[in-house]
Amino acid sequence: MNIYTEDGTLLGVADTKGEIALDSLRKNANSVLILQHISYNNYQETIGSLRKEKLVKLIPRSIKIDEIAIADKSKYDYLILKGYFRNTTFFNKRARYFYDGIIAYYIPLKDKKGKVYHRVLDYRIFEDSLTTRNFKEVMGNFWSWNPHVMRMKAQSVVNDLPSKFVLVQDKERKLIRTGNLNTGYIQKTTRGDVQVYFDIIPPNSQKEVSFFKLKGQQYTGVTMENYTETNLDKPEPSKLVSKVMMNVGAIKRGRKSEFVPFDFLSEFYTQERKFITKEEFKSVKKELTSGIWLDLKSRYANKFWLDNPKFGIPQLNPFIEKKFGKELLELK
Repeated sequence: MNIYTEDGTLLGVADTKGEIALDSLRKNANSVLILQHISYNNYQETIGSLRKEKLVKLIPRSIKIDEIAIADKSKYDYLILKGYFRNTTFFNKRARYFYDGIIAYYIPLKDKKGKVYHRVLDYRIFEDSLTTRNFKEVMGNFWSWNPHVMRMKAQSVVNDLPSKFVLVQDKERKLIRTGNLNTGYIQKTTRGDVQVYFDIIPPNSQKEVSFFKLKGQQYTGVTMENYTETNLDKPEPSKLVSKVMMNVGAIKRGRKSEFVPFDFLSEFYTQERKFITKEEFKSVKKELTSGIWLDLKSRYANKFWLDNPKFGIPQLNPFIEKKFGKELLELK
C-alpha cells in the first residue's frame, strides 16, 4: 500500500503486514494522506485522525473484466493483455512526470523466458518543468530519465525471483523469504482472487549502486500483482488484473553532493484479454516493439482516461490531478 501526501509526494509504503508506522510520517496532524492499493479503493484521511485509528479497513475495488471461455488454450501461442497504464516520476519530493495511456502487451504462453512485445495505442504526458530543471542541475547532462512503460514479463514475479529469494509454505499462503526475512507473499483473498507482494529490498536494508560519478540508493523495490482466481504455484498471465511496480530511493552526482530523493510508480490495469496463434502474432509483429521509452509528446485520439470507472480502475491520486494545468503541463 502506497502513502501519499497532499502535495502528491510518495511518502512511503506499508510493510508486508499492511502496517504503517505513523510516527515516521513527520507531518502536521491536519495534513491529509491518501492510502492507495491496487486491490482496494483509495482511502483519504488526516494524519491526526489516522493516529486515533488502530485499524483501517479498505474497501475492495470491483473488478470488471469479461472472462474468456477457451476450450483448448494449447492451440494458442500468445496472450494479448490490453489495458490502462499510469506512471508518476518524483524527483526531490516533487512530481516530475505524470503519464498514462492504453497499451497492448503480447505475452508468449509457451516460453516463460520469452520476450514480451507491446504496442502503445494512446498516451498523454504531463511535465513539471521546474522539477526537470532541478533534475538537470543536480544530474547534469550525463544521465536522463525519460517517461517509459512497464516492462512486462511472461510469468509472475513469484516464478521469476532472484536466486537469494525462496518461496516458503505458510498455512494457506506462501511467503517470499531471503534468509530469515519475509519480503513478500502470494495468497488468496476471501473473495477468491490472488494477491502477490514482493519487495526486492529486505527490511531494514538498502541497495547501493554506482555508475561512474553517479551513486544511487534503493530503499524499496516493490512489485504487486492482482489476479482473478488462479494457481498459487504458477499464476496464469491471462488472469492478471493489475500490476504495480514502485521504487523509492535517492541519487547523487559526485562525492560532495547530497543524495536527492528519486522515486517512481508504474501501474497497469487489464481491460481486455485475447489469445492468438503464432501466425497471427507474426502478421502484426512489425507493428510492435520491445522498447520501453516514450516520445515526450502526448498522442491520443480519444479521452481514454474517462473509461476508467467502468473497468473499476482506482481513481487517480487527486493530489496529482489538481496539479494539471498548473505545475504539471501537458506536452503537446
